[in-house]
Amino acid sequence: MTVRAGSVLLGTVALEPNRWSMVDPSGTPSTVLSDWLLDLSETDFDGLELWERHFPEDADAVAALIAGAVPLPIFNSYVSFDDPDPAGRKLVADRVRVTGSSGVKFNVGNRQHRLDAYADRLAEMIDDLPTDVALLCECHAGISVAEDPAVAALLFDAAGPPDRLQAIVHTHESEKHLRQRFEAYGDRITHVHVNYLNSATMTVPTLSDRRQDLEVKASLLSDLGFRGSWTIEFVEGLHTDHDEPGALLMQASKDLAVLRQVLDSVAR
Repeated sequence: MTVRAGSVLLGTVALEPNRWSMVDPSGTPSTVLSDWLLDLSETDFDGLELWERHFPEDADAVAALIAGAVPLPIFNSYVSFDDPDPAGRKLVADRVRVTGSSGVKFNVGNRQHRLDAYADRLAEMIDDLPTDVALLCECHAGISVAEDPAVAALLFDAAGPPDRLQAIVHTHESEKHLRQRFEAYGDRITHVHVNYLNSATMTVPTLSDRRQDLEVKASLLSDLGFRGSWTIEFVEGLHTDHDEPGALLMQASKDLAVLRQVLDSVAR
């Protein structure tokens, strides 16, 4: 188990208006996360899934982030596994040591012929990370060969053991696909991204609006044996006039209350 079972994290990408480089093409975040640490500490989240671009370049800002009252259990990385140069992956490992994170979200690429190379590079990165840190495959649809559960299972078996190489599922996945994932590598699934982003309209509903589906998915995951942790990844307000950290954090806190109610209900 990478993160304490039952923990609910906030993905800091949820607070970032420039999450997809649509405000500033350079991709530079507009949110200075250290400015929001006090507000974050006053929420009921158990910690943060730190978006890679929110890791500061300034040493003092890094120190403030690490010294803050909010833990950083997961480092959300976009590092490439198509690049044969390990420098980027080693940099992520260095940052994970600094943050004290116990999990690193990643995605391999979508080139089937590179499956062996992906496995080798994953194994190398596992060796670079502290021994109590696990890689967490997001296995994202459309960008990763690991979106296919059978391919993901082969990749995982070749790259590392379940205590070092684990996986994430999403609330927006179909029940059929979730079952396929658990059948293929259920012992590795330790984390859920709560994500109802509509990719056609680029909007996100409140969890109150999707509560019925969330209850179905949480119940299914429990029946499949899931006992892991959760991240609220995106919230209502993105691409609206309220797409700014304060309003987004307020909505995230409302969503957190709904998620905790659902998880408490499933646990009974």
